[in-house]
Amino acid sequence: MEQGVPTKLPVAILDQDKTPISRQLGLMLESSSTINLAYYVNSELEGESLVRKNDAYAFIIIPKDFQKNIFKGNYTTVSCYYNGQYLLSGAIILKAFQTVTQTFMAGVVLETLEQKGLSQDQALGSILPINTDLHVLYNPYTSYNYYLNIAFMPMALQIMVMIMAVYTFGLELKHKRGKQLLENAKNNVYAVILGKILPYTIIFCSLGFLMNSLLYYKIGTPLLGNFVGVNLIFFAFVIVLQSVGLFIASVTTSFRTALTIGGDYAALAFSFAGYTFPALGMNTFIQYLCYIFPFTSYMRFIVDYAIRGIAFNESQQWYLVGFAIFAIFGVIGIPLYHKKLKKGGYDA
Repeated sequence: MEQGVPTKLPVAILDQDKTPISRQLGLMLESSSTINLAYYVNSELEGESLVRKNDAYAFIIIPKDFQKNIFKGNYTTVSCYYNGQYLLSGAIILKAFQTVTQTFMAGVVLETLEQKGLSQDQALGSILPINTDLHVLYNPYTSYNYYLNIAFMPMALQIMVMIMAVYTFGLELKHKRGKQLLENAKNNVYAVILGKILPYTIIFCSLGFLMNSLLYYKIGTPLLGNFVGVNLIFFAFVIVLQSVGLFIASVTTSFRTALTIGGDYAALAFSFAGYTFPALGMNTFIQYLCYIFPFTSYMRFIVDYAIRGIAFNESQQWYLVGFAIFAIFGVIGIPLYHKKLKKGGYDA
C-alpha cells in the first residue's frame, strides 16, 4: 500500500496454447503494475490450489487454440478466477485484467483493419468511436493510502475516546465513591466532571494533532483546507464524544452496561458513516440513521473541507449543528450524573 494502491499482486497463469500470441498476452499482463505472474502452472487443479492456499490472488487461463481462433476471427475466452472474499485485491486484479485484455484485443483488431487497407486513424476510429472522460468522486486521488488512513486513524481514536470517557465517569460509580467525590469537590458537579475528564481531553487532542500531522505532512495526504481548521474540528469531535460518554455513564444502571453500550456505539460508527459504502446508495431510513453517530458528521466535514477543498458552506454548518446536538446530550447528562453521585454509585 506504500504507493497508494497495492501493486504486483501474485497471480497464477495457465497457458494452454503456448503460441507467440498467448505469450504476448502474458507479457502484457506481467507489465501491468498490479499483476505479477508469479506462478506458471501446468494444470487447472494446480492453479486452483494456489488460489485456495492464498499463494495467488487470481488464476488466469489462456485456452488452447487461442492464436488460431483469433486469426480466424472466432470467439475465444480468456478466464480469470479470483477470490471475491478479498474485495480490494479482487477488484484491482479484475480491473487490470480487463484493461489488459481489452487493450490486447484492440491491438489485434487494429492490425487486422490496417491489413485490410484502413489508415491507422480510421482503424482507431472504428475501435474507439467514443472517448471517455472519467472522474473519481469518493477517492479522487485513487489512493487507498489516503482514502483508508484518513478514516481508520480517527476511527481508532474515537473508540478509545468513547471508552475512556465512559470508563472515567463510571469508575467512581462502580466503586460507590460518588458521595466522597462530591464532598471533595464541595458538591460542585462541574468540578468533578472537569477534574475527571480534562486530562484525557488534553491527551486525546494532542494525539489528534499528531495524527493530523502524520496524515497531512508525513504520509502526504492532500490538504486543500486549513490545518488549524482540521485540528479544531477534531478537538470539537473529542469533546462531543466525551459528552456522549458522560450521558451513557449517567443513564445506565451498571458499569458493565455502560462500557458495553459505549463500545458498541463507537464501533458501529464506521459501518454507518457511509464511507465504505456511499450513504446515497442506502435506504432513506439508513441515510438519516447515519447521523446518530458523531463520526459521520466528522468524516463528511473532513472529506469536504480537507480533501476536496470545499469552502465552509451551509452543508458543513449542518455537521456542526449535529455536533451541537450531541453536546446537548452531555449537558442533559450532568444533572443525571450529579444524582448518581449523590446516591453513591450504580445499583449493580
